[in-house]
Amino acid sequence: MLSAAPALAGEALPQLGGIEVPGYAAVFAGPGQRHLRAAGAAELTPDGKVLRRMRTDTPVRIASISKVVVALALHRLADAGRIRLDGDVSEYLGWRLRNPAYPDVPITIRQMMRHESSLSDAGGYLSVLGERLRDKIGKDSFSKAAPGTLFDYANLNQAILGEVIEQVTGKRFDVAVRELVLAPLGLEACYNWSGCSAQTAAAGAVLYRKAPSDAGPWDAAGPWLAQIDAMRPAPCPVRTDEGAPCDLEAYVPGTNGSLFSPQGGLRISVEGLAKLGRRLLRDDGFLKPDTRASLFRAVRVKGAGRGAETDAGLMQYWSEGGLHCFSGDGKPGGDQPLAPRPMPGCGHLGDAYGLRSGLIIDPRAGSVLAYVLTGVSAPPPPGLHSRFSAPEEELIGKLR
Repeated sequence: MLSAAPALAGEALPQLGGIEVPGYAAVFAGPGQRHLRAAGAAELTPDGKVLRRMRTDTPVRIASISKVVVALALHRLADAGRIRLDGDVSEYLGWRLRNPAYPDVPITIRQMMRHESSLSDAGGYLSVLGERLRDKIGKDSFSKAAPGTLFDYANLNQAILGEVIEQVTGKRFDVAVRELVLAPLGLEACYNWSGCSAQTAAAGAVLYRKAPSDAGPWDAAGPWLAQIDAMRPAPCPVRTDEGAPCDLEAYVPGTNGSLFSPQGGLRISVEGLAKLGRRLLRDDGFLKPDTRASLFRAVRVKGAGRGAETDAGLMQYWSEGGLHCFSGDGKPGGDQPLAPRPMPGCGHLGDAYGLRSGLIIDPRAGSVLAYVLTGVSAPPPPGLHSRFSAPEEELIGKLR
């Protein structure tokens, strides 16, 4: 952690959406256009003094945008004929995954990417080193819906899909996605800092809240509390039981796909996200043409379930290829942060540890928007125009 540097005198933290935030960075890239914004801190003292400035090339734990890389890894495997996205996921897991209420109904990889699998986060989705993820799957890991009939956002899908990637490749998730996606796209990015250089990790952002967690208690006048990545990298890149050794050499790939946080553990900068988005705007051999097109074929989601992170107003469309898509209808109150100005495209949003982030790729306009804000001093006020938060609406408006 680069906290030994003297604090930068006189650096005021930015305000977004009516609250103070530690820092933000954003990129908008389109034909003949490139706009970059960054302000505030990548790291600060508890009393708000800036230790390192936030930059557009500062890597950050980007939260659920991480799911885009998981989807791309699965598509690369499908393009190579190693998996079938519409086949029974149990074929690749080596164990049978079924909703106990529908034991004869297969669950598919595509359903899991589109959050239509009937899996639920109610039973948890994280396991520690030495545990098998399958042993954590119980009756609370499923909703009452049949697979394929209801949209219900669940991080457990990604944990299990991480296990699919490990089973098929025979490699740990962090290594497999680096070889399948990150290295071919030329991205300096990694999951849980595993595989990133020491220099990249040292330059990373810390995430903050003025509360121990989303549950509070909040104190807007109180100290900034580091939530994650105050130590980069952590002594162990995966979760372990307290006092247990970090023995990754003994880990058998395909037994615990949750370890490297496929649902949210990607560390990448907004410039890296913009580079990823630009690569997906062109047919260059990274994906087969129809596979790439499927990423942007938006389908309205089915009736929404009751998962804690399911937001029917915000999550209106998901693509055939597993990305969150936006209606582009410009209607207020839903998924349009600039309403009445339209915002089409597909990508993903992120929300964890105080961070808010977004990646929106618009193939018709040939543009990419990527943004991140690294924490909040209070619960983010709701947006004026949409289901986005007010800080996100203001940040997106700065570039669009």
